[in-house]
Amino acid sequence: MRRKWFLGILLCITLFGMVFTAEAAPRENFERVVLKNGVTLKFKVIKNEPMVSIYAVFPIGSHGEKAKGIAHLLEHLVFRGGSGLTFKDISEVTTKKGGYFNGFTSFYATAYNYVVPKEHYEKALEVFNGCIWGVTLAPPIVEMEKQIIGHELNMNYSLQYRFYPLVRYFYPERYHSKETMAQITVDDLRSFHKTYYQPDNVTYVIAGDIDPKKVIAQLEQVENQSGYMKAPQVPVSRLDFPVGEIVEERNLYPYQYQLMMGYVLEGLTEKERMAVKLLSYMYGGDYKIDYLKNRYKVYNAISRSVGDQDYFGLFYLERNEPYSEDAVEREKANILRYFHEFKQVDFKRAVKNFIGLIELEARQSQSSAVAAVEYEVQRLSDPDNLTVDSLTLLRKLTEKDLLEVIDKYFSKPPTTWVLVKTTR
Repeated sequence: MRRKWFLGILLCITLFGMVFTAEAAPRENFERVVLKNGVTLKFKVIKNEPMVSIYAVFPIGSHGEKAKGIAHLLEHLVFRGGSGLTFKDISEVTTKKGGYFNGFTSFYATAYNYVVPKEHYEKALEVFNGCIWGVTLAPPIVEMEKQIIGHELNMNYSLQYRFYPLVRYFYPERYHSKETMAQITVDDLRSFHKTYYQPDNVTYVIAGDIDPKKVIAQLEQVENQSGYMKAPQVPVSRLDFPVGEIVEERNLYPYQYQLMMGYVLEGLTEKERMAVKLLSYMYGGDYKIDYLKNRYKVYNAISRSVGDQDYFGLFYLERNEPYSEDAVEREKANILRYFHEFKQVDFKRAVKNFIGLIELEARQSQSSAVAAVEYEVQRLSDPDNLTVDSLTLLRKLTEKDLLEVIDKYFSKPPTTWVLVKTTR
């Protein structure tokens, strides 16, 4: 199903050249209730809205997996049916009614989504719940879905290998394989579902022209068919980040080599963490144009907070010059010089533009039930997302805060250098 590709945020970097005169962002207007069975419901009634969007979000993604890829596999299987329902039943209440269904698995969460015309949302919610809570785990269906995910991984490889060190070390949840998937058994899936798919471990997010009383009545019937138990809290472990110099070889064709510098940052305050995130957003994809040789170079900055640690990286992908030790040393020097460039940024303008982008996204989220729910799920499912919740802290940031972070944390040698050479 849909995968939220982390480098998609780089596409918005070009907008930083624009100046926004933003209005105040809308306040959260979803109501929240916790039902007797433990289900959390966030809902928003939008009268005369043609579509209803339904999400169920479980705070269990790859960070809680003992079997690598099991959360993603279970996500796929839910869309095959459950409780006597099949894929045909899902299609009957979604695509054949002019709606659609989707889902995603990330480091922090697994989420399921139906979008349907308002006239059919009650039946759609019934099918939605039946498939999630009584998912079919028949061995032939499980094996078929493993093959489908294998094809997904093959298709995604061409996107991922260009940014291999970023995917491998900053987003390891993207890195399960057909081999790890093959090791997952039906019993593993049943145990995972019974453990984490419990009413007290889900948040439904629903918006549209709905009757909240009818929605609540349906959700009060939710129960894991394996029997109710309290879902355990899953601590978010640190990333398995390397220390020292790492050299790997992979087929990078048509690229020559990749170079990444990474820092593991301990003890950041909330303000310092926001300054680091701002750096990565401002320089998410920075182009260096060599007009004499008619070519450009691309450097990427990235940051991530996981558990009690923060991670920051600068990445370079060589397109033209073959690997050599001298070339790599020159690029290492270029990457290290980036911190001097960070100090030259027009900080006030950058913060103003960034706040404008967040406020613009928040306003756009009010355009429909679908947009409102997507934004709410974004806020709910990944603490690394910068949303309206970040604005209070962003508005307090000063240029001094940025310079202090650079001097305090990035004046030290990096935690790691990762070099990936092509094998062709």
